[in-house]
Amino acid sequence: MRKLTLLPLIACCAPLAAQDAATEAAHAAEAIAACQAVVTQDRVDPERLPASGWDEAKRRGSRSELVVRGVYEKEGNSAFIVIGKQQERDRSCVVQAFLADTASYSTLLQEVSQEIGMPQRQDGFSYFWVDADKSVRVDPAGDAKRPFARFEVTAIPQESAE
Repeated sequence: MRKLTLLPLIACCAPLAAQDAATEAAHAAEAIAACQAVVTQDRVDPERLPASGWDEAKRRGSRSELVVRGVYEKEGNSAFIVIGKQQERDRSCVVQAFLADTASYSTLLQEVSQEIGMPQRQDGFSYFWVDADKSVRVDPAGDAKRPFARFEVTAIPQESAE
């Protein structure tokens, strides 16, 4: 159900920067690292994204540019970072990495794994990386015309020492 809350936000992203090219694995890994840097146990801090070159995305129209709140882009990187209200509640951050076609999902995952390490487990088409305080989950998303890999970085709740 959580994925459905992002669909309207993600659907608006395609016209932002004329996303014709597939996201390279290095760009996806860079976006994942940016997400990992802003997700903490206490909160998601998107204000830290501009320091690493990620700025709020702009929807380009015929006469003006409108800022798309919660969506971040970086010049030279075709991935998007999405931090909406749901992500703030969940202490998570989403990377949307575009695919050339649906068959490219596994190729991108293999290449990203070379950048960030091998996933620890798999469940169907979902793969998971876990460290001490964060997890990364990837799922195929989008549709046949505009497929993408959806990486979600989430803080792992720490047990209180009481």
